[in-house]
Amino acid sequence: MRFIVLLIPLIWAHQAKGQIEAPNAEFAEYLVAPIHVHRLVTKGELSLSTTLEKRDLERIFGKVNRIWGHAGIHFPIQTITTEAAANPIIYRQNYQSRQLRWMLTLRPKASRTTNQFHIYYLKRFLANGVYIGPGGMFVKDTASLRSTENGVDEPIPRVTAHELGHALTLKHRQNVTNLLASGTSGWTLNDAEIKQAREAAKKIGWIQTASSVLKKADQTYEAGDKKQAKAIYRLIAGIPLHCPETTRAKKRAE
Repeated sequence: MRFIVLLIPLIWAHQAKGQIEAPNAEFAEYLVAPIHVHRLVTKGELSLSTTLEKRDLERIFGKVNRIWGHAGIHFPIQTITTEAAANPIIYRQNYQSRQLRWMLTLRPKASRTTNQFHIYYLKRFLANGVYIGPGGMFVKDTASLRSTENGVDEPIPRVTAHELGHALTLKHRQNVTNLLASGTSGWTLNDAEIKQAREAAKKIGWIQTASSVLKKADQTYEAGDKKQAKAIYRLIAGIPLHCPETTRAKKRAE
């Protein structure tokens, strides 16, 4: 049975200045798990409408990937879809409920796929974020957290990274600086969590190694299909690592 994990909103206190440490995983160690981001924008429903734009999402995932780079896992945005939520009446009937499985009914059928993680952004619901399954992670624009020393400097990247941890089978661990702690800005993962997350990722058929993505991109590029190659290079161009592989991917993804 799938479990539902909540991040209940807490007060976002003054953030101690600090940055997410640079990851040190090698390129060949990276696993690549594509993300389909859904911007729910629903006419007449402010609470069901995100105000996050593409540039915001790129900034958010830059921080998400700096966190998860410590586990050698990369979550590139493969697709961004702007769409109205399905069944807004169900939202109005349930928005104060702590039982959040009903949120799956907000997903438009036309944009569901089975070869990506799906994250839906909207303005408000009871929790900061919730993982209901690989096809249903939800994060709100108004997320708030308790700050920790050297924690993430804004809530949404941390909440997004936290829910992706649940997608890779991790459970809450209440250490104040830990990514899987409830309601804090902490971002760290211990060795056991890194091992567990990587093992879980390797069992998902559509998650590939960075090396295999690069090989496919190079073959496509050399075959002359530069448009398709560009899309593939983008999956690895954002890996937070300066090396020949990412340099080539960045150049050819432009």
